[in-house]
Amino acid sequence: MNIKASMKMAFAAIKANKMRTLLTMLGIIIGISSVIALVTLGNGNKAMMTKEFSSYGTNRAMIYVGSSYEDESNDVDYSTYYITAEDIQMIRRIYGDKLEGISPVESFNGSIVKGKNTYKISFSAVNETYQHIENMNIVQGRFFNQKDIANESQQIVIAQKMVKNYFGNEDPLGQMLLVDVNGQTEPFRVIGVFSKDSKALSRASESTFDAYTLLPIGARINENESFTSLELNVKKEANVQNTVEGIANILEKKHDAVGKRYYQVQTMESQMKMMNKFTGTITTFVAAIAGISLIVGGIGIMNIMLVSVTERTREIGIRKAIGAKKKAILAQFMIESIIVSGIGGLIGIVLGIGFAFIGTKLMNVPLVIDIKVVCGAFLFSALIGIFFGLYPANKAAKLNTIDALRYE
Repeated sequence: MNIKASMKMAFAAIKANKMRTLLTMLGIIIGISSVIALVTLGNGNKAMMTKEFSSYGTNRAMIYVGSSYEDESNDVDYSTYYITAEDIQMIRRIYGDKLEGISPVESFNGSIVKGKNTYKISFSAVNETYQHIENMNIVQGRFFNQKDIANESQQIVIAQKMVKNYFGNEDPLGQMLLVDVNGQTEPFRVIGVFSKDSKALSRASESTFDAYTLLPIGARINENESFTSLELNVKKEANVQNTVEGIANILEKKHDAVGKRYYQVQTMESQMKMMNKFTGTITTFVAAIAGISLIVGGIGIMNIMLVSVTERTREIGIRKAIGAKKKAILAQFMIESIIVSGIGGLIGIVLGIGFAFIGTKLMNVPLVIDIKVVCGAFLFSALIGIFFGLYPANKAAKLNTIDALRYE
């Protein structure tokens, strides 16, 4: 018997038992659709995070004074190793040609009171190069310059969100704000307004604070002369990791801390890789769990095929009696098993992409369909049909002709 005739018989058998066939496919459908939907959602989250990290600046890095997670129990007075203005000048002399900007960053929380309203503000004290580190656009006015930093000017650059909440239709430039930090109140004049493109990475702070605001480093409300952290942006042609580690090494030498690892390094590139690895691992793990239903579906196929062999024992005996060979009987039941699992796989692919489309819309992430995963899922469903259909098909092919003809 040729393959075309076997396929016709297989479709006829499937058509005769539609409900049973659908229930047989159910495990395959659930498994394939779950795997495709979960992997697609995972890829969408990964793409979104990569985009957010890129907008935040993949060449961006931070050096901070402190211990690593393994050394947290060490009782060390890190104030001795804080970064000074002299250190920053030294770094500029040595690595200036590799840096877009380098700035100490001192973050603290405070508030601004207007009438009966109190606005919680997240402040960062920075220098004039911070504009080249943070991915921001100055939409009104200007950013700090060297003169502002040198004079420790009481000036402030505010976020667009604060303009909407605080000033309404008023022009914020030139207006004086009373900033309150830990009970100390100082007046600051608004010289600029900025906007930021990054959304996901700043979502947590936006939910807690009404605005994000920048002050000149050294302003009276934050008069630190040494700093716990530096942020920097490395030029595209330079190696980020090597540059940042080199800066940490010269800080260790300057502060007599060689080998003590008191200057910790974080790069956005390494953070992005770690996040993508974590997301990929979780996606793979969850998809693997969902894939267990494929095995369950395969067992269902084998069970139904065994029932089909039993029901059609007399038919098999008649076919053998008129000359059908063992190979033809084997092919008929194998093809039927593959068709059942293949159709289940196709339905699962369509449903999986549909669920993924709905999920990405609800989660507001891009739809990233991996064709390799889709093709692999379909191939796996066909292999399930072959693997779990082999035993029933072999059993049918080995039936004794006389016993099969006698079966009632």
